[in-house]
Amino acid sequence: MKILGGGSLQLVYAFLILLHMQSSIGISSTTAGDEVRCIESERQALLAFKQGLVDEYRWLSSWGSEEEREDCCKWQGVHCSNTTGHIIVLNLTTMLEHGYYLRLRGNLSPSLFELKYITYLSLAGNDFNLSRIPESIGSLSKIQHLDLGYCKLSGSLPSQLANLTSLQYLDLSFNNFNNVKNLEWLSYLSSLKHIVLDGHDLGKVNNWPQLINKLPHLAYLSLRGCNLQDVIPQSIPMINSSTFLTELDLGQNNLTASTFHWLFKFSKSLVHLALETNHFQGLIPENLGHMTDLKTLYLSDNQFEGGIPKSFGNLCKLRSLDLSFNHLNGMLPELIGNLSGCLQLSLEELSLGRNKIKGPLPDMIKNFSSLRVLDLYNTQLSGTVPKSIGLLSNLERIYIASNSLNGTISESHFSTLSKLQRLYMSSNSLSINFSNDWIPPFQLDHIGLGSSKLGPKFPSWLKSQRNFSYLDISGSEISDSIPKWFWNLSSRVFHVNLSCNHLYGVLPNLSTTKFADFSSLGIDFSKNKLEGLLPVFPVNVTSINLSENRFFGSISSLCTITGGKLEFVDVSRNQLFGKLPDCMMQWTSLVILNLANNHLFGKIPSSIGSLYRLESLGLQNNSFSGEIPWSLGNCSALQYLDLNYNSFSRKIPTWIGERLSSLTFLLLRSNNFSEDIPLKLCWLKNIMLLDLSNNNLSGNIPSCIQNLTTLVQKKSSARDHEFTDSISDYATYVGSYADKASVMWKGMERDYGNGNLKNLRIIDLSSNKLTGKIPVQISVLLELVQLNLSRNQLTGWIPSNIGQMRQLESLDLSQNQLSGHLPGSMSQLNFLSTLNLSYNNFSGRIPLSTQMQSFNASAFVGNPSLCGLPLTPTCPEDEKSNSKPTDSGGKGNQEDRAEFWKSFKPGIELGAAIGFVGVLAVKLDHPWKHICILLFNNVRVRLRNLKDCLYLLVAAVGLLVRERVSRLGRKLKLYEASVSS
Repeated sequence: MKILGGGSLQLVYAFLILLHMQSSIGISSTTAGDEVRCIESERQALLAFKQGLVDEYRWLSSWGSEEEREDCCKWQGVHCSNTTGHIIVLNLTTMLEHGYYLRLRGNLSPSLFELKYITYLSLAGNDFNLSRIPESIGSLSKIQHLDLGYCKLSGSLPSQLANLTSLQYLDLSFNNFNNVKNLEWLSYLSSLKHIVLDGHDLGKVNNWPQLINKLPHLAYLSLRGCNLQDVIPQSIPMINSSTFLTELDLGQNNLTASTFHWLFKFSKSLVHLALETNHFQGLIPENLGHMTDLKTLYLSDNQFEGGIPKSFGNLCKLRSLDLSFNHLNGMLPELIGNLSGCLQLSLEELSLGRNKIKGPLPDMIKNFSSLRVLDLYNTQLSGTVPKSIGLLSNLERIYIASNSLNGTISESHFSTLSKLQRLYMSSNSLSINFSNDWIPPFQLDHIGLGSSKLGPKFPSWLKSQRNFSYLDISGSEISDSIPKWFWNLSSRVFHVNLSCNHLYGVLPNLSTTKFADFSSLGIDFSKNKLEGLLPVFPVNVTSINLSENRFFGSISSLCTITGGKLEFVDVSRNQLFGKLPDCMMQWTSLVILNLANNHLFGKIPSSIGSLYRLESLGLQNNSFSGEIPWSLGNCSALQYLDLNYNSFSRKIPTWIGERLSSLTFLLLRSNNFSEDIPLKLCWLKNIMLLDLSNNNLSGNIPSCIQNLTTLVQKKSSARDHEFTDSISDYATYVGSYADKASVMWKGMERDYGNGNLKNLRIIDLSSNKLTGKIPVQISVLLELVQLNLSRNQLTGWIPSNIGQMRQLESLDLSQNQLSGHLPGSMSQLNFLSTLNLSYNNFSGRIPLSTQMQSFNASAFVGNPSLCGLPLTPTCPEDEKSNSKPTDSGGKGNQEDRAEFWKSFKPGIELGAAIGFVGVLAVKLDHPWKHICILLFNNVRVRLRNLKDCLYLLVAAVGLLVRERVSRLGRKLKLYEASVSS
């Protein structure tokens, strides 16, 4: 049994088996006058089974040993034979009540398998706490229906299952069975008609197709999410294979195109075929169009290319075709044309979303008269939406969002769509033009019109929609107040998104509107011009986004949210003020809390430690003070902590490194923290951005900084946060939130968000009172992109191997007391685009490299003993090498001069030889000129002579250059002598 939807066919089949057993065996539905009573040994077996269970919903309250409850044939879920009294049916399938599953919990007692005459056993959906299936299950020789799906069973599958030779229905799906290496026991169960083994790793079972072929009566097979490998040989004997297989689900595996060879052998019987989320590539096989009994075909989430085979037009019984999430390409009119034929009369669901399909939505779509669902979401459609879509009178759902459609949508597009329930046209360039008094023929459940032009007035046609549960009209150019009628339209609302408009006015008390009637609510009114106090919210709210508005006053109204479902709160960038209320113990499900950029003050209340699921906390740009509360250490899931620009004081807590080991971003800039940097911050192995700048920190930079392993190795621990945005009757809508931060990047403060923040690797300790040396261990942080240690009191040298930090783009060590030579390895920092070493005590020559000499001289100013480009043209040693020898230092100067000429002359000679060899051979009046000409003119000259000529020319150039340089040297000496005299 599939607990989470999609199990209707299985339930029908189980019901038919139950009817068959009732007629052939006889099932007691006993009354007070019945004389048949249950067998005592079987009653004791059930009581022993109950003893190992926790029945918190009193589901088994009718089971007992008291006199009035001693007849087990009258117990909940138990049925006995009306002739023998033996228990033949035990149905304890979990029940769904008010959105919650009423599960039994505990151990699976072996006593249950003492019921030798049982033919129907279902325990599906209960929690047996990783119990094992006992080997005694093999004694149930009469059982025909066994459902242990979703039972949290573990261990191995006992081989004794092979003894259940009467079994027709088997469901062991989604348990925790391990090390499944074979399914040989299946081949003994020749009566099987229905098999569900979903969610188990069968990757080592290489012969699963052969085993399936041995089941001649098999009609339903589901091996979904089983890690099946594509090991199907080209020829598998089909002896005894079923000719009744009508439903086959192999979705979410690792199958490839060779699987089709096996599948096509069932082409005459298959009615339902699900192959989504596998590794199929290339063109969609033409032969699929020859499975003429198919009613559903699911091929989504593969890597199919090309178009749709023309043979699909002959699938006259096909009702649902899902080709979404592939790499299909081509023009939509051509693809739709390939579906023309008898298919266009039967097709009810067409899903082509998330492909690379181009072109307009063709007018021929009107010919698919049975169409209920049209999914073209996020393809590459363009052009206008044809009015002929309004002729599809059976249409219930339209998904054409996230394309490049344009033009105007008018009332005529919906003229006959009275059955329409879901309309998704967001993220196009559409203009919605409905008259103010138009009453649509439909009642929509989902309305998705984000980024469409609906304004400037609030759309009045919404007044007629009284059953909607999902509404998105964000970014729709509405410049209006929200009308009063809007708040009481529907009691089914679970998600409302009015963000990115120009809405103004005051929000009402939301707890008194119909929005409070549903069990869950997510609201997004961000980026508008709403004002006033924060409204009172319904207790059932799951997410709130009121950021970037003009709300003011206290945030105490958030304390009315007591339903325990709140997972997301963002009221940043408003004008809120006051202290944080001490009511956060009511928000134990909270994942994101963003109160940044307001005027909040005071201490953080200790109840923040109740937010055990909190992943992101943004309190920056407020006026909070005092210490960071110790209770925040309870939030061990915290990944993002931003306290920038507040007035927090005292020492940075040591427990941050001890208890918040998941931290990826720690931003404490511009507070009043003092004393040393805690050594245990080095325990933050996932940290990517550490900003402690502009505080009063003192002491040394911890040498354990090398333990920040995410900055050492090329990996990223950052991810977007997922939260429950809202919950409908049938689905949970998961929202995604990317952290946002203001970061000093290359000397400028910039805002990072929308996923960009996780690309940064930064340490910023600037503007403190740090002393001591830069630890040599810092050069181990090979993935660091920006390092800022400026405006401290650091001394000593730059680590010599800093050049191995080759990802550095920005390095600021300015305004310290650093000294010594700049390491030559700095020339290896090829990505460095921002450098500031100014106002230190560096000396010596600036290392030569394309990167270092590209910076402005301001990057090196304030270092009196530093020389070389770009700061100065030369260094003092360069000038000394050209100065006149003195008695005291003549020998040294002569040695310097000799060394200089030793390295300088060969370069001059070689350069001149290469640069002027042709000129010498032709222009110079020199005897070697005639030698070369003679050599070149001699027709018997070989390559050896050419080399000889070149050698002669190089020698000549060397002599000439040496002579010229000698003359220049003599002139320099004469000049120096005249100056000194």
